[in-house]
Amino acid sequence: MARPVQLAPGSLALVLCRLEAPETAAAAGAEEPGGRAVFRAFRRANARCFWNSRLARAASRLTFQGWLRRGVLLVHAPPASLQVLRDAWCRRALRPPRGFRIRAVGDVFPVQMNPIAQSQFVPLAEVLCCAVSDLNAAQTVVTQESLLEHLKQHYPGIAIPSQDILYTTLGTLIKERKIYHTGEGYFIVTPQTYFITNTTPHKNNRDLSDESQRPACITYLDTESGI
Repeated sequence: MARPVQLAPGSLALVLCRLEAPETAAAAGAEEPGGRAVFRAFRRANARCFWNSRLARAASRLTFQGWLRRGVLLVHAPPASLQVLRDAWCRRALRPPRGFRIRAVGDVFPVQMNPIAQSQFVPLAEVLCCAVSDLNAAQTVVTQESLLEHLKQHYPGIAIPSQDILYTTLGTLIKERKIYHTGEGYFIVTPQTYFITNTTPHKNNRDLSDESQRPACITYLDTESGI
């Protein structure tokens, strides 16, 4: 199992509350401030506490760590500076950013990620669908040759299939109605793709039983590409 990866160090969280209701601010034409703007306002408010040099110095060392919904500001600094902020909060000396009040302050543990290992097996059908989709988006004609070239350039980790395997897999994807083929190449089947099944009219029940073994002819109509 892969070792955990630390995404963010421990930080200090400030739960903020706007002094003016968001609805009132919106009615007045004021824009909702972003996280970095709130952070700058918080750092500025405390860095100007010239009568408290420790707090002013600690505030100047703060860095922006993140901004969560519902007004949670995450800040980071050297341990000594974070302790100064904790002490200031305990003594009710920590100043909020303009337009807010501080509801709570607390420590946030480091954010870690446990990487999920990938298997070595890459389904060829999945890769081909992705390749056809990419080439369709680039408005490149999708042929078997262009598919192989695309796989060599963008999927270096997989073994390039032989012509027979490629042909068979594409045929399977067409039967599963995941892709379709026209005179202009291969295309991905989307919700906008329509299937029209053409069958020969049957004269009687005997003809019906004979014809039932014949594969139906399917026409593909795509409302986006105009095919």
